Amino acid sequence: MDFQQLAKQVVEDIGGKDNIQSLTHCVTRLRFKLKDRSLADKEAVSRIKGVINVVEQGGQFQVVIGNEVTKAYDAVVELTGIQGQAIDVVEKDDLKVKGKFLDIVIDLVTSIFTPIMPALIGGGMIRALLMILLQVGVLQETSGAYIVINEIYVAIFSFLPVYLAFCAANRFKCNEMLAVALALTMVSPTIVATVKDGTAANFLGLPLTVPAGGYGGGVFPIIISVWFLSVVERFCNKHIHPMARNFLTPMIELVITVPIMFLVFGPLVSVLESAVGDGYLALQHASPLLTGILLGGLWQVLVVFGLHWGIVPIGQINLAQYGRNTIGAIIGPSKWAQGGSALGVALRSKDPDIKQNAFSAGLTCIFAISEPAVYGVNLKYKTPFYIALVMSALAGGICGLGNAAQVGGGPVGIFSFPLFLGEGFFVFCLCYDFCPAGILYRDLLLWL
Repeated sequence: MDFQQLAKQVVEDIGGKDNIQSLTHCVTRLRFKLKDRSLADKEAVSRIKGVINVVEQGGQFQVVIGNEVTKAYDAVVELTGIQGQAIDVVEKDDLKVKGKFLDIVIDLVTSIFTPIMPALIGGGMIRALLMILLQVGVLQETSGAYIVINEIYVAIFSFLPVYLAFCAANRFKCNEMLAVALALTMVSPTIVATVKDGTAANFLGLPLTVPAGGYGGGVFPIIISVWFLSVVERFCNKHIHPMARNFLTPMIELVITVPIMFLVFGPLVSVLESAVGDGYLALQHASPLLTGILLGGLWQVLVVFGLHWGIVPIGQINLAQYGRNTIGAIIGPSKWAQGGSALGVALRSKDPDIKQNAFSAGLTCIFAISEPAVYGVNLKYKTPFYIALVMSALAGGICGLGNAAQVGGGPVGIFSFPLFLGEGFFVFCLCYDFCPAGILYRDLLLWL
């Protein structure tokens, strides 16, 4: 694949490099923010060789490339020179709320969560590896090797607000280091300990409350706090004289934001997070079967429309508060179901190019990347996609009924099976085998 040519065509068809406001990428997509959407030709971009699909969601023009998206990203950066542009100059239009509410929320969540996914995936895979080594007796929980390596996972997920703060500061266009300082204060062991033992139970007479486990696994408290930090920063930059701005602004920002964070945002958002997590758990307790069927069957539909990021924080909340994420177990088989459909297309097709693309796309689903199979194969032929949804709903219902759950963060692929050890693990494995096997059995019979 000539990625220089692909980059040239993509940039040309989206209105040229001057029409690009920003560019990021995730596991499979180039995510453009365009200055003028009307200059982009969606149909032309979708016809470019190497482009799987084009999705518009959350204010982004997303070009689905597949597993080699990094090469395409590097080629676009080399062509446009967009990497490294200043982000501290805030345009007025950037601060205005644009588009529908759902688009705004999706854009916010994806822009903050996408950059930290490598760390979450890396930590999750380390956790999976350690659980395998513990099971086979290679390591013991008391061994130095286990303790050191396990701390990688613990550090990533215990200090999650620090990662989120940096990305949120980038999104809200405020000072990243002050946002990190804010997050480090939030997860400070000293504050958690002193609040618990009553030493610092109040601030200027106002009660301080910290969750039992602290804010280490929190998602929304730090995001809202960084947003407030950005508001204070813009106010200070506007009203403080430039000669005093460099030393007064950081102090004022932190002195104002930290107490507000602990007294207002932290407790308020923690209550809401608990309500969301408890609501999902209540729904699952009321009807695990129905919950699994709905979430499992609709998950890949949400992925297609880019809506799945709205559910990711719920899983993170449940994992942080309860140590179990049933969402991960319910949606996991849907990836292999899409992979099974793509492999079924590879078996049935007589076109060498289709067979090759469908086969490689199907295999990537084993490693928790389903978008090449969904966009490149199944949606194109529709029926394979619908069959995979049905199988995903059945598997999700069974996983929900069997109370299968993820006990560590990370992608839901073949190497992360140890993250599902515990109650419902056998059911989870059965569903993972059931989804692709059922689809392949059907397609193999028709192919023969």
